[in-house]
Amino acid sequence: SHMATAWLWPVSETIRKCARTYSQALTLMDMYPDYTFIQSSALHLDWMRRYYPDIFEGIKRRVSEGRYEPNGGVWVECDCNITGGEAMARQFLYGQRFTRKYLNYTSDSFWLPDTFGYNAAIPQIMLLSGVKYFYTTKLSWNDLNQFPAGTFVWRGIDGSEVLCHLNATHSVPDPKTITSYYAKVSDRRTEPRRFAAYGFGDGGGGPTYGMLEYLKRVTDMEGLPVVKSCTASRFMQETEKERSTLPVCDGELYLELHRGTLTKMHDVKKNNRLAEIALRDYELLSVLCGKTDKNKLDEYWKTLLKNQFHDILPGTCIPKVYETEIPEMRGLLNDIGRDMKRMAESLGAHDQDSVSVFNPLSFGRSDAVVLDGEFCTDGYSSQTYKDIEGNTKTAIAVSVPPMSALTLTRAQNRKPENDIPFRAGDITGGTFDIDTPFYTVRFDKDGHILSLTDKRTDRTVKPSKTSGYLSSLYFGEEMSAAWDNWDIDNDAFEKLSPIDKAESLKYVSVGSVELRLRAKYRFGRASSATVDTVFYADSPRIDFETRVDWQERHGLLKAYFSTDIRSPFVKNEIQFGHIDRPTTRNNSIEEAKFEVCNQKWSDLCETHYGIALLNDCKYGMSALGGDMALTLMKGGSRPDPKTDTGVHTMRYALLPHTGAFSAESVVRPAYEFNCLHRVFEGGMQVPELFEISAPGIICEAVKPSEDLPGAYVLRLYECERNHASAHLRLHSCKKATAVNILEEPVNPIALDENGECRLDFHPFEIKTVLVER
Repeated sequence: SHMATAWLWPVSETIRKCARTYSQALTLMDMYPDYTFIQSSALHLDWMRRYYPDIFEGIKRRVSEGRYEPNGGVWVECDCNITGGEAMARQFLYGQRFTRKYLNYTSDSFWLPDTFGYNAAIPQIMLLSGVKYFYTTKLSWNDLNQFPAGTFVWRGIDGSEVLCHLNATHSVPDPKTITSYYAKVSDRRTEPRRFAAYGFGDGGGGPTYGMLEYLKRVTDMEGLPVVKSCTASRFMQETEKERSTLPVCDGELYLELHRGTLTKMHDVKKNNRLAEIALRDYELLSVLCGKTDKNKLDEYWKTLLKNQFHDILPGTCIPKVYETEIPEMRGLLNDIGRDMKRMAESLGAHDQDSVSVFNPLSFGRSDAVVLDGEFCTDGYSSQTYKDIEGNTKTAIAVSVPPMSALTLTRAQNRKPENDIPFRAGDITGGTFDIDTPFYTVRFDKDGHILSLTDKRTDRTVKPSKTSGYLSSLYFGEEMSAAWDNWDIDNDAFEKLSPIDKAESLKYVSVGSVELRLRAKYRFGRASSATVDTVFYADSPRIDFETRVDWQERHGLLKAYFSTDIRSPFVKNEIQFGHIDRPTTRNNSIEEAKFEVCNQKWSDLCETHYGIALLNDCKYGMSALGGDMALTLMKGGSRPDPKTDTGVHTMRYALLPHTGAFSAESVVRPAYEFNCLHRVFEGGMQVPELFEISAPGIICEAVKPSEDLPGAYVLRLYECERNHASAHLRLHSCKKATAVNILEEPVNPIALDENGECRLDFHPFEIKTVLVER
């Protein structure tokens, strides 16, 4: 039935659609003894359990008979570009645990017909969740290149392999349709079959009486291909027999369409990133303080997972959907923040004469923490300023060990800043230079960076031949030929031009911690942008804190960084790793990737020098030659005519790095940029959990165990594409077990007398460790 959790109707209507569709499926099963029905999305089953128990009881009965197939593996048919790695793991965790608990059924197929591209970490996540088959239809929608296979083996970034099939859906099993489907089978010598899911979809409905009557007649009709009825699971089991003859697709399954979904609906994207990080920190604190409300935690995760559905998160639903989703996600963030404050209080954070700066990352960091209002403390460099929204902030340079807290005690009076490491040039006379501990940066009178000289290497980075600016905003018309809120067409790039003239330019703050330069621009019909360019005394990162008042219907705004870095590819972070995408346009495959997805970072790198582009909520980017551009805003008016109208804030950063790409040069700084220090009143006492030795091993999650009270789970992955060995030391540990994403035992882990073990990782490998205390 392909039931969209929301799209041209709100979630509340989908619940009723599910009831009508699934009850009809059960009725048809009474009439047709051989009829089987596939349904994905465990959330939809949970709705039936809660709101329509009679329907759910009927589903349970038919599942036990093997006729109702609750296959799909995930909580909802989620977006696979924007959804973070840990959230994707939880989609499978919650989906599989639900069908096991209530239906005694474990999915073997990831059923995802309508999502807008498939990241290359999916095969490993699937296998670690007990799922080995993948179904989709969307790759047939490519706008430039025909996908070369219908049935194939998909190999992910770590080498994991799953069996894939591009099935048909939204069909009627009549002679004409059956014949046309068989005519489109592209690889008849290796796999001459196609799986066709018949029934009305998108808004549900499913198969009808008439379709089943058609099926009875075409099953053995002379002149037609052979037609057999079977479940999705059975089809793949039969296909498995020819696996050795199938082609292999290594890497992402990039959809050459709907590229605008990476940017559309700013608030939805930003709240998603914030919620993923907030839940990460929430779970860590709950493990540290030994207090977990599992029911509340599950509800928090289910709220996020529901809103990662492949039309909600990409921003392609009607306004009614977001009238519920945006307040719901803001409420989720507020609830998590309130609960984290209580957890911090249980760890001693309640003295108002001090604050605790908590580092939620598995590695130590030295960067600036930003506090609300004025804050004076002794022994640390600090600086008070007004941010782009007019709020008073204090930046303090701190160093905090991994998953630990630093206590800052309030002082009565601020000491004068005598040692300011910045030299701010005169902005009134045309071009000017800003001198920092890391760079000499040349600006023009409108706040564009013209060049950057890195003092660490004496390397001067200049714009490429395509642009006169190293850093600037670009704006132009974006009018998609079709799929208004979904697409960005390639010709939009030809219409982009730099926003040359600044309305104002001034220094906001120059002190011991940072230098902040503010530029204001107007563009389009009535839009404006305020950009704070921030240089730090103790970090090579250059931040761009941006406030956009967006009033455009069909426009595109990009933060453009033009460099003379020479590299044939750009590294883009994806879930649990990264992939290399071309910066050239030598063929149609490369031409199609003019707008791609990144998670927290992208990196353009030569052998000994590179520049990374970090972001806190912006997923769409483009790279051509030495140029990288982050897509900040995209216009569109269908199906939401007022999408994104209003004021939005975002942060992104340029990070020049010496040497090649590495965890230390790019990945860890990107985590620091996103996973900000948590600040709590009073002095926290944080117990030690574990230590991990290898810099390329990232701890993505520390979560309470699903089944063992008091135990916790570590999710670790290798981030550099290297074979790596790491020493993991667990404090106060009785037993450690390697488990999969469903937290089923894989093998025991031998610990020495210090609670230490060695873990060997292959490139981009995910390891999950269950720790019993």
